[in-house]
Amino acid sequence: MQVGERYAKLLEVASESSSEKRRVLLNEITDLFFDSHENHSPLETKLFGDLISKVAYELDTEVRKELAHRFSGGEAPRTLAVMMANDEEIGIAGPILRRSTSLTQDDLIRVVETRGHAHQMVVTQRPDVGEQLSDALVSHGNDLVVASLVGNQTAKVSDETFDRIVDRAANNPDLHRPIAERKVISPEHLNRLYTIVEGPMRREILERNSEFTEEEVERAMRRAQTRVAIVNGTLPADFEAVHKEFLKEKATNAVNRAMLPSIWRNQETTKFMIAFGDFTGLDYFQAALLFEKRDIDTMAMVCRAANFERALFVTIAVLVLGNDGMGQAQVLGNMYNDVPPEAAQRALRFLRLRANVSAQAA
Repeated sequence: MQVGERYAKLLEVASESSSEKRRVLLNEITDLFFDSHENHSPLETKLFGDLISKVAYELDTEVRKELAHRFSGGEAPRTLAVMMANDEEIGIAGPILRRSTSLTQDDLIRVVETRGHAHQMVVTQRPDVGEQLSDALVSHGNDLVVASLVGNQTAKVSDETFDRIVDRAANNPDLHRPIAERKVISPEHLNRLYTIVEGPMRREILERNSEFTEEEVERAMRRAQTRVAIVNGTLPADFEAVHKEFLKEKATNAVNRAMLPSIWRNQETTKFMIAFGDFTGLDYFQAALLFEKRDIDTMAMVCRAANFERALFVTIAVLVLGNDGMGQAQVLGNMYNDVPPEAAQRALRFLRLRANVSAQAA
């Protein structure tokens, strides 16, 4: 069929007043498009898209759903694809959003910005999600949308966008697993996740640290140093005096890590946090938060990475746990032994970043 005849067929569809006849003609012309779409000129394809869009949106929802499924597998006239992708009915928009190759990244960004979470969720499942589209999904989507995006291993996500994803993970445990299982993730983001999650997932993260090359770790460290924020906090009133005295004692070897349990027992809290931070490379606020939360998992990782003796870690952990630590020495010792030393040292490097940046800013 020549261009003129195909165009005449399109006009016949557009001018037919009977809904049922229009539906039949619509199917016929759609069949015709698929049978000869490789021979269509750009102009003919545009004419088809313009007219088919007009006809389809004058018929009922079921007709548009059928049309969407027929065009979902590949390239559709752009006018038609954009119109269906923006349809409020997800049964129509979904098939096009998920698979159509006619939509550009800008088309998809506009859908993400103007439609709801159902449309956004479908977009996250595409195989060609680019960085700008990922950024739009994180900006406009809820946590379920973000989790689906992270779970799409082919989606490209910039470091800046992933910063925001990890920030959201601090308040939503549903994001923890997708982030931890993402194949393409920087050491920085994985180790930030370590400070958020609890339990077995921390072990998984430590084990994944061994997968990164030293070059990847160094690159992530350099980036982290440019973005890490110093957490503002109120130092205890005696901090300055105690810190000054601690430095004097350290200079004369009058204090060492083996004395940490005694300092704790003497209830010299400020001195303990300063000393523990100094012996591990953490800052005061990091050390204080660690003990305030009684985060034994991270404590084991930090002590292991700083080469604390096993018995010293166990003693500190028992003191921190109080009554809950009675009779737990063996369990705590096994926890310490189970921490992979090299992975712990890599994780600790990221925990130390804030301390280093704080010192530079002081």
